[in-house]
Amino acid sequence: MKRLVISILLVFTFFTSSLFAQEVVSGVSKSGYINITKDPPKPPYLEIVPGSVSLVDENGNNKIDANEKSLIYFQLKNSGLGTGLNLNVVVIEENNIRGIVYNKRTNIGEEKVGQERQIQIPVSGSMDIVTGKALFKIYISEANGFDSDPVKIEIETKAFQAPLVKVVDYKVTSESSSTLQRRRPFDLQILIQNIGKGTANDITVNIPLPNGIYCLSGNENSLISKLNPGEEQLINYTLVTNSKYQSSTIPVKFNLNEQLGKYAENKTITLTINQGVSSEKLIVKGKQEQDVAITVGSLSSKVDKNIPFVNHTNPNYIALIIGNEDYSNTLNSEINVTYAKNDAETFRKYAVNMLGVEKDNVHFLPDATAGQMRREIDLVAAILKKLGSKGELIFYYAGHGFPDEVSKTPYLVPVDVDATNLSSAIKLADVYKAFSQTGAGRITLFLDACFSGGGRNQGLLAARGVSIKPKKENLAGNMVVFSASSNRQTSMAYDVQQHGMFTYFLLDKLQQTKGNVTYGQLADYLKTKVGLEALRINGKPQDPEVNVSYKVINEWKNWRFN
Repeated sequence: MKRLVISILLVFTFFTSSLFAQEVVSGVSKSGYINITKDPPKPPYLEIVPGSVSLVDENGNNKIDANEKSLIYFQLKNSGLGTGLNLNVVVIEENNIRGIVYNKRTNIGEEKVGQERQIQIPVSGSMDIVTGKALFKIYISEANGFDSDPVKIEIETKAFQAPLVKVVDYKVTSESSSTLQRRRPFDLQILIQNIGKGTANDITVNIPLPNGIYCLSGNENSLISKLNPGEEQLINYTLVTNSKYQSSTIPVKFNLNEQLGKYAENKTITLTINQGVSSEKLIVKGKQEQDVAITVGSLSSKVDKNIPFVNHTNPNYIALIIGNEDYSNTLNSEINVTYAKNDAETFRKYAVNMLGVEKDNVHFLPDATAGQMRREIDLVAAILKKLGSKGELIFYYAGHGFPDEVSKTPYLVPVDVDATNLSSAIKLADVYKAFSQTGAGRITLFLDACFSGGGRNQGLLAARGVSIKPKKENLAGNMVVFSASSNRQTSMAYDVQQHGMFTYFLLDKLQQTKGNVTYGQLADYLKTKVGLEALRINGKPQDPEVNVSYKVINEWKNWRFN
């Protein structure tokens, strides 16, 4: 028994000795401690760039209207020591205006040191928005508390105002008879007007004709894209009755509708066989003279319709417009530039109707070969030399651009040139040089092409996965160049509108303003709208840019088209 007790004591003594021995090995001093600390975060300095906060709205009135989408946008930069983490755009509307729809908090990721980018905040007005002034407080919150200073922007809001679309007048005319006769065509003109206080959009006009009456003009179904308050639209129908139509009256019903389905009135006009008709058609003065009739089945874009007419031309304005779409003879049909000819044709109409170019001064080349392009460039340059400082050029090009893979020199690609051999292509620098040496007072170029090897249908280099940053050319003379995209980006199509993305918004701004827009305003609009819609529609960045000669660097933003 004594041996057992002694053994237990020995084991206990050994165990406790080992335990204390392990405590010493741990290196923990009896009189001190280990302090493990974490490096403090490197602070970012987030800033909403002063003067960069602005609004873009659909109808351009700088208000948030009922049933309208808008964007508040600004530049965000980080000039601090570290990356801004888990950033959120925080938006607070302080005046509690009813009917404004927006996200109060949107995550935008992180912002690295030295980075600057544009931030866009979608804002829309619901149908119950009230007239007032919305005051938005905007700031950037950061994960570690390094928030930006807030900025405030006040934006007017406008309550819904109803349109009212009606047939307000009509006239029956005939060139072949003084009375309305069976089997003889006659014209029925109707004047449609919006007599309400709000804008009417997507107005449809349908005439279901009785049996035995035919519409020779083919416009039984018509679309008017928009009528502002007081605005009018004249529509002409050519009708005829056949021999089997026995009634002495011809009831013609006009079914009208508009986007909201509430604010248009139908009308029935009853004509009588043998009634007197005029030989003179109804003439309407004012805005409706600028409207373009739209017939059923039209798939054209809204910028192809209702092209405003400005009653002003300048014999010293010259336009060279090229739309290269069909490259199937030298490349393949998959590399065609979709909608390029439509782009050029519509731009030609804007040049004549709005930009003051006389028809005889428009040089128009659809699907131009290298020889045709060189001849027209040389001819236009020679004309501009004769005009001297009075001359002004508008050059528009839609088609393929391509860079030399070694020198990065950008080229315009005619439809008969294979991009694998650029010896016959047109150097962009040569185009600039030809025009800048003319002494023309103003030279404006619009290039809906990219020079990275990309294009609307995947691009010339897409199959090889190659993207080239094109060389940026220096400009001389009085020259401003609007380009559809930047650096390695691709200039894309806007399929819904059947135009290039860049061209669509170029024409859209000209249509909205009737050409009364500064180059600076146009540049800002293109950068904002194309940049947003390219990401939204095509999922790829496309940021238009402007290249300006040193000679006009301080004045180009104030240039106007008319």
